[in-house]
Amino acid sequence: LRLYTPLELSFSASKLRNMDALSKSDPMLVVYTKMDGRLEEIGRTEVILNSLEPLWITKAMINYQFEIVQPLVFRIYDVDTKYHNTPLKTLNLAQQDFLGEAFCNLSEIVTKFNHSLTLNLRNGSGHALQGTVTVHAEETASSRMAVDMQFHCLNLDNKDTFSKSDPFLRVSRLSESAVAIPICKTEVIKNNLNPVWRPITLTSQQYSSK
Repeated sequence: LRLYTPLELSFSASKLRNMDALSKSDPMLVVYTKMDGRLEEIGRTEVILNSLEPLWITKAMINYQFEIVQPLVFRIYDVDTKYHNTPLKTLNLAQQDFLGEAFCNLSEIVTKFNHSLTLNLRNGSGHALQGTVTVHAEETASSRMAVDMQFHCLNLDNKDTFSKSDPFLRVSRLSESAVAIPICKTEVIKNNLNPVWRPITLTSQQYSSK
């Protein structure tokens, strides 16, 4: 009998290198497990446009197996603009700019007080690079309940000089250790200070702690 706990991994990064000349990098994170010296990909986040401080919505699922060492590898890429419409699963990582990688064992995250671990990024040779990646682990909820919501705002502050703001809304939940975990982001509505976003559906696994 092998005991395990299903976990949800959330990701953010800070102070990433800027690889773009006229804008900021468009980062995506890929997470791997390492078994018998081989890497096995377990998830990719979405691409965050023009950000050196990305807070990704997409999570990765993994089973935490007690008393077994589970090495993890996190790699961050700057996705080239011409690939932004390419499905993430088919995206050729070798054609993207490499922003750095980090390593840890899953147990290092789980045993932290708030289940969050910040790691320094390194290049493929192990030398330090600019930037960090933070990984947060949380047990998943098992209920299948869901809730439908729709958001709108009135009279938002205008942040643009020659047009109106382009607002979007991000929904986060607080983990048991009081860490804000992003779970959903609306679409961007152009030039609008009174936005009405499309309805969203959140499952209890997204908005609940264990």
